[in-house]
Amino acid sequence: MNTQCQQCGSNEFTKLSLIYAEGFSDLEARSRGWGLIVGNGGADLGFGKFRTKGEIQTKLSQRVSPPHKWSYWKIVFWGLIGLLVLEFILGYADSFLRVGGNFNQQLAWFGYTYLAVLAFILCLAFRYNFSVFPRRYRLWDRSFMCRACGHIVQVPLPSDLSSQPLVREPRT
Repeated sequence: MNTQCQQCGSNEFTKLSLIYAEGFSDLEARSRGWGLIVGNGGADLGFGKFRTKGEIQTKLSQRVSPPHKWSYWKIVFWGLIGLLVLEFILGYADSFLRVGGNFNQQLAWFGYTYLAVLAFILCLAFRYNFSVFPRRYRLWDRSFMCRACGHIVQVPLPSDLSSQPLVREPRT
């Protein structure tokens, strides 16, 4: 890359996707141990083996992670859980307070309103996933980090060259 950092003047850059990928490492550990167990039946000796597998991610890799899409399933699941919890609380309040009147119809209207808000949030998620997310991902994909100071720089696409670039060319 033939540019200079705007903050420190360095020309050493690393792509964010590479920093993100380098920040992962696999973890596989085994351990064993023993212990003295004391209970109603007296003392006993216990042995155990443990095995752990996983993945470790560095803080820098977390900081430069790519944008993520919104999950429709999470929105629907937590929306329905919230509806059930609120319906239970409101039904309990009705039976406890004995408000009278047509509370069941009011509860039904509350449920319809809640489902309409849930549908609106799903529409927002759809808009984000198909409009905002691709732009953010393209911006992340063409971003670089200065290896000297950590400043993040976006490289303009060839179609964006008419606009003002975010990086400056080296002085000659």
